[in-house]
Amino acid sequence: MLPKRACTMVISPLTQAVLDSLRGRSIEVPRNPAEQRLFEVLRDELAIAPGHDSYLPMSDDPQLGRVLEALQAQPWDGRSLAEWAATVHSTERTLARRCERDLQMPFSEWRQRLKVIRGIALLEAGRAVKDVAIELGYGSPSAFIAMFCKQIGMTPQAYIRQKGR
Repeated sequence: MLPKRACTMVISPLTQAVLDSLRGRSIEVPRNPAEQRLFEVLRDELAIAPGHDSYLPMSDDPQLGRVLEALQAQPWDGRSLAEWAATVHSTERTLARRCERDLQMPFSEWRQRLKVIRGIALLEAGRAVKDVAIELGYGSPSAFIAMFCKQIGMTPQAYIRQKGR
């Protein structure tokens, strides 16, 4: 069964190969039995792929949107919500309410999700955990590893090993 909500998934090399094949042949809907079997394999693989609640919503709100865009450009920026509010000429409480309204989560959770998503991309590009931790603004690799484990349920090294299975 596929996830009920939007999320990121750890996909296997087989899943990636099926997706690449379908994309390379511009197949959006199966047109013959062979293509149908590929879609069935894809469905079966996605059903067993670990899902992680790291979907990163955005906001159309002019003030909150500016903050989120700035953090995407510089995820290491450690300014508090109060400091960001002053930057966009708002109050901390107003920005916090807009986070809940538009993102359905607190600002701190959104920032952590951003760092997980960016961290995953950097790790998959072959970057060392220490370098990823520094780039994302963590004081030590162990702080990054702890956050990663809390969000993903495994260490960055275990995630990369699983991804390569």
